[in-house]
Amino acid sequence: MTRTRTSEGFSLIELLLVLAIIGIISAIAIPSFLGQRRRARMIGDAKANAAVLRMSLESRKADAGVYGPANAAYTWTATSAPAASVNPAPSFIVNRGTTRMAYTVTVGATGLTYQLDVKDSTLNSATVYSTNQNGSTVYELH
Repeated sequence: MTRTRTSEGFSLIELLLVLAIIGIISAIAIPSFLGQRRRARMIGDAKANAAVLRMSLESRKADAGVYGPANAAYTWTATSAPAASVNPAPSFIVNRGTTRMAYTVTVGATGLTYQLDVKDSTLNSATVYSTNQNGSTVYELH
């Protein structure tokens, strides 16, 4: 009578193969996950700062009746801001040196509309977020 041999457990080759597959999947998934976290943080910062700027613009409209002169454009960066005499949102201050984003407000032809674009210099000044006077999202980086 012959006895059949039963194997118990996994061979070393099987274990190494599983570890190699897990390593390959991790090498693909982890950088993608970290990129998504960075992008989400960037969009969140852009939305939060845009909300502050929108509130300042609404305050300006309540005081002056318009957001600014027709067809005017104002830009805030980490190193510069519009002059206080023409700044439509004087209470909006970019924390110097802590942001890489630039905020541009373009006032419409009537002075009663605007579009706010947020761009990030780490993405070659690509638009990250864009909104208008209604608070509607015009564009959001995906």
